[in-house]
Amino acid sequence: MTPSLANFLYSLLAGALVVVIPIVIGLVVISQKDKIVRRF
Repeated sequence: MTPSLANFLYSLLAGALVVVIPIVIGLVVISQKDKIVRRF
């Protein structure tokens, strides 16, 4: 694997983490605050 390809994959992974982690935290916070959300 070339260094540029490795950097590209790492940047994709970092981007996915930056997007996924806040979404998961947001869903957990909403589910803790609003019990109605758990029904869906």
